[in-house]
Amino acid sequence: MKLLIVDDEKLTRDGLMNSIDWKSLGIDAVAQADDGLHGYETALAFQPDILLSDVRMPRMNGIEMAEKLQILNPALSIIFMSGYSDKEYLKAAIKLKAVSYVEKPIDLEELSETVLEAIASVEAGRKAASSKALSLARSRAALASKLAYPPKGGLSALFSEDAEFDFPKEGTVPFFTFLIQFHHNTYNQDALTAIMEPVVGQVLEQFHLKEIHSTRQGLLYFYHVWGFSDYTDNQKSTLGKMLSQALSPLSLRYHIVIGKNVRGPLHIYDSYNSAVIELQNSFFHPDNTYRIYEHRDTYDTFLDVSALNTDSALSEALLRKDKKQAELLLDELFQAMMPPANVLPNQVKDLYYKLFTTISGTYEILNLQTPAEKEPGESLWGYISECESIYELQELLKEKTEDFFSRIQNRSENYSTVYLIKEFIASHYQDETLSIKDISEHVFLSSSYICTLFKNETGKTLNQYLTDFRIEKAKNLLTDPRYKITDISARVGYSDGNYFGKTFKKLVGMSPSEYREQELNHS
Repeated sequence: MKLLIVDDEKLTRDGLMNSIDWKSLGIDAVAQADDGLHGYETALAFQPDILLSDVRMPRMNGIEMAEKLQILNPALSIIFMSGYSDKEYLKAAIKLKAVSYVEKPIDLEELSETVLEAIASVEAGRKAASSKALSLARSRAALASKLAYPPKGGLSALFSEDAEFDFPKEGTVPFFTFLIQFHHNTYNQDALTAIMEPVVGQVLEQFHLKEIHSTRQGLLYFYHVWGFSDYTDNQKSTLGKMLSQALSPLSLRYHIVIGKNVRGPLHIYDSYNSAVIELQNSFFHPDNTYRIYEHRDTYDTFLDVSALNTDSALSEALLRKDKKQAELLLDELFQAMMPPANVLPNQVKDLYYKLFTTISGTYEILNLQTPAEKEPGESLWGYISECESIYELQELLKEKTEDFFSRIQNRSENYSTVYLIKEFIASHYQDETLSIKDISEHVFLSSSYICTLFKNETGKTLNQYLTDFRIEKAKNLLTDPRYKITDISARVGYSDGNYFGKTFKKLVGMSPSEYREQELNHS
């Protein structure tokens, strides 16, 4: 809260500055001026909430100054300091709003109470203004939403009540609508709207355009604008560039689409629909770009994406481990989808889903370790369906393809090492002291490296593989009744028969003796 003291007597100004604890009253900043003219100039820069002013001053009296300031700031709270002889002056201030006065000589306690009343008045005015602004914003947004649909009942249905804001109702006024579609928004809607208001407002002000706007699903912002003149595509292009520049610091992904010109509020829906149609085509254009609606004749045929057989061709390239051919296929597919090809976004998403599943299927065919980030089918489709452009899909598909060939190469390089490890275990599993250190020394690699390598290539840890190997050998031996269970335990690397029994039951689901009985009964 800021207060301005205006008095031509320095003694009075200094006394007020030094005798009152302004901060305890809730005043954060105090400025002063020595006459009405200086007071007016100071107020323009200082922007006070409360004016504490003498009435009689040279060059411009307090009444004249207050009248001028309240025109600029109707919420300004005014306190006049007046003597008995100033009563006639104060009669001229009756038309001023939010006026109080204290008599000279100043009673500091009375002045403090008056300032507190002025603060309460300013705060109440702020709340009322905020409530009115919110109500006005909601009314504007409600009208913007109505105008996006064909009107039912004409203007009277749209303007059933007198709008509290300036909006042209004449049928000759030119309008157009533009959309800003955000993707994967990291802001909540309230935060994004608070950012958008000044950003878009400043751009439109440069074009002398007025607007009403609303949102859908928190990510689509649409603006119905008018400026009392027709706008050419060149002017719209400049508008699109300036909006893109203004939005770039937000580090968000979006598309801007500008609809066609229409006349009169009853036809705004037509401009809105043209922008929505053009938004579909934005799927085939990079993020953070703008587009202007272009009229197109209806296409009789659509590109049959299934006839491209890209999924079959990609599968063949993957199975042949032909990386260059796979990359060429993806590039050709991408180019085939580009305008002027008549393809719907959902057709593209269906095709890319097939390509993703083709890659996943090839992992299984070649017995490759599946990437840890692989999503279940439903989640994968959910992700694809939310993609806002073919560029996003293409980038992800290339990443998956690159990962596939990277794993193929790594397996080729590491396969011999894994083979040597398995071979060593097959030859030494009977040794109860066999350890990872023994295995690592055999292949001349560190223990940590072979543990990671083996897990990545087989999906099992070394200890898991060794245990499984020993238990499988034990199961084979149990089918021969000549061997005692204690002997079998020792033959597969377990010196402790009890530990062997517990491990066997944990993995097989029954004790060694139960397993033997089951197998012998079935033979």
